[in-house]
Amino acid sequence: MSFMDMVYQRESCRSYQDKPVSRELLTKMVETGRLAPSGCNAQPWKFLVIDEPEAKKKMCEALVVEGGATGCPWRDSVPAFIALVEQHANVMPSVLDYYGDSQRFAQGDIGMAAMNMMYEADDLGLATCVLGMSDQSKMEEFFGIPEGHTVRMVLAVGYSAESKEPRKKVRKPLEEVCSFNQW
Repeated sequence: MSFMDMVYQRESCRSYQDKPVSRELLTKMVETGRLAPSGCNAQPWKFLVIDEPEAKKKMCEALVVEGGATGCPWRDSVPAFIALVEQHANVMPSVLDYYGDSQRFAQGDIGMAAMNMMYEADDLGLATCVLGMSDQSKMEEFFGIPEGHTVRMVLAVGYSAESKEPRKKVRKPLEEVCSFNQW
C-alpha cells in the first residue's frame, strides 16, 4: 500500500472489538513515535501505555473532565490507551535565547510522534483515535505523572469493530489551504 493510500484510508475509530492489543504491537507503535522528528532533537515526550484492566478503569475516569464532559463517551470499550506526555525540551541555547521558551516546539513534536504511531497502528491492523480531553490532576494522581508534565493527548488503540470502506475525507480545498510565495 502506498503512503497516500494509507493517508486516505486512516480514520478515527470510535467502535472497538472486545479484543486485547498485544504489548508487542503497542511497543511497535511507541517505537515509531520515539523515532519521530523533534525540534533540536529534544524528544520532549514520554509515552504511557495503559493496557491493564485497573489502569484502563482509571484512564476512563481521567478522560472525564470537571463538569462531566468527555470527548470519549465510548471509552469503556477501548482495549488500550497511550498517553503522550510533554517532557522538558532541551533545545539549543540560540533557540532558547530567541524564543525564551524551551517548549516552543514541544506540542508540534508530540503531534508528529502521535501521527507516526497512528500510521504504524494502521499498518499493524489496529485502529486509533486521538483524545484531547483529560483531567490533568487525575492523570497525575492515577499514573504518577510528575507535576509539570502535561498530558497533551491520549490515543485510543484497538481493533475496529467495523469493517467498511473508509469515509470520504472532508477537507478544505487545496487552493484554500495552500499558496505559493505569498499569502
